[in-house]
Amino acid sequence: MTKPVVFYYSRRKLGLYLLANIVLLALAGLFTWIIFPEYSIVYGYALITCAISLLASLIVFIFPMKLAVLDDEQIKIDHDEPISWSQIKDIEKEGVVCCGIDRSIIRLVPYKLANYHKSLMQRLTNSSRFGMFSIPLYAMDKKSAAQITKMIEEHVKSADVAKGRGKVGRPAKTTSTKAPAKDNKTAKTKTATAKSAAAKGKKAARPEKKASVAKKAPKQRKRVTKKRQTL
Repeated sequence: MTKPVVFYYSRRKLGLYLLANIVLLALAGLFTWIIFPEYSIVYGYALITCAISLLASLIVFIFPMKLAVLDDEQIKIDHDEPISWSQIKDIEKEGVVCCGIDRSIIRLVPYKLANYHKSLMQRLTNSSRFGMFSIPLYAMDKKSAAQITKMIEEHVKSADVAKGRGKVGRPAKTTSTKAPAKDNKTAKTKTATAKSAAAKGKKAARPEKKASVAKKAPKQRKRVTKKRQTL
């Protein structure tokens, strides 16, 4: 068993998220102080919500969250319960529009999971395009996104080969290219008899044509003799 490979969210994108929360907090304080100077409830609510978002982004930036952990047996996404590679039916790459921007994800389509404990986020995203198991490639850098995509495809493929499935989620079709010997012999005899019957039919048809020509010839000669007599 190889050592588990851990993937994290991109530090640069987490830094941009932190910067956006700082700007949002400043704008919320400015606009609520200008528009609603006498309404302390609105002012406090806006500042508290933006401060909570800023604190969460700061914690995530200082202590990076694990996006996915992969090993030879299973994959774990975020804080959800891990799923084994043999339980994955298919892999789908999709583009999801979020905040007006097209973002790419990898969605893992599982078989029917009987005793799997779903988290609250998985229950919410199960009926959406993200599905219950999805990896946001847009939240990673390009190198990590390409690496995790390759590893997932290899692990699912090896699990399918171990279970005797040629393609993801579909049993391998074994087709024999060579036909049985008896069928070849019977096919050859049938073709030989068909060729001989066709040859006999052609030979029988040729004398009939000659006879018809011979019958037509005397009539033409009689007509010619009659014309000469009249002249």
